[in-house]
Amino acid sequence: MMRFPVASQAVTVPLVQTEENGFRQFVHQAMQAPVLSAEEEMQLATRYRSNNDLQAAHRLVHAYLRLVIKTAREYVHYRLNLPDLVQEGTVGLMHAVKQFDPQRGARLASYAIWWIRAAIHDYILRSWRLVKIATTRLKRQLFFKLRQSKDSTALLTRQEASELAEKFATDTETILEVDGRMIGSDESLNQPLLEEGEEWIEQIPDHRPNQEMQMLSADRQKWIRRLLQSGFARLNEREQQIVTARYLAEEPQTLDSVAHSLAISRERVRQLEKRALEKLREFFVSAPAGQELLLPA
Repeated sequence: MMRFPVASQAVTVPLVQTEENGFRQFVHQAMQAPVLSAEEEMQLATRYRSNNDLQAAHRLVHAYLRLVIKTAREYVHYRLNLPDLVQEGTVGLMHAVKQFDPQRGARLASYAIWWIRAAIHDYILRSWRLVKIATTRLKRQLFFKLRQSKDSTALLTRQEASELAEKFATDTETILEVDGRMIGSDESLNQPLLEEGEEWIEQIPDHRPNQEMQMLSADRQKWIRRLLQSGFARLNEREQQIVTARYLAEEPQTLDSVAHSLAISRERVRQLEKRALEKLREFFVSAPAGQELLLPA
């Protein structure tokens, strides 16, 4: 059992069983959990957030275990056990439930998916020998990006590496180095996954859009807009004008151009821009999962 800490209390959530039969039973139970309506989700999340209602938290977690399982299946090609991936994703889901604020208007699924993926990514980074070798942040990012971008398990040609280097804003040698390490640990996708004969290749996810992911994407876009609007509201009128002209316009303006339109000096524009970005950065750092929207300092 896993404990879900809240103050001095804890809600127990069954961990994924490592035995095959236990895992199948876990998946079956997760898929049988009732889907929550928006109203039910709001009530449960409010009860948990306001009153530390552990039963409400328990229901929220179980209602979204199917999302954890679906997400974990996308990562089986990293040659890690699916039960372990699901277990790590469940930890991410529980963190999401702890941090979820129903008053922000987003559904829990839209918020939780990022916690689930983050937990699984962290587990992969801790588990893969190749990633441990890739000690820089850039190489760890390339590990995931190359896995998603490559159409085959063959080594990249220098031309292909050059194109990817331009795409990922790095150099050709770094791409070739990371690709070579990845290939060194690849195994056949036709090797058996289970005793029944199912192969790894059969677990590769279908990335074509589906209704569930489209809904999550739409909810995420709404959440981003609301978060940006909240951050923008913390700026005064002149700061809003500068940030809009410098970062949000279809053709961003130069400092000189903004200074001319506002009838102030170029240095003053730079100072106001810096202050505005610091305000936004402070807001996004404090907002749940807002760090991904941070603007460059």
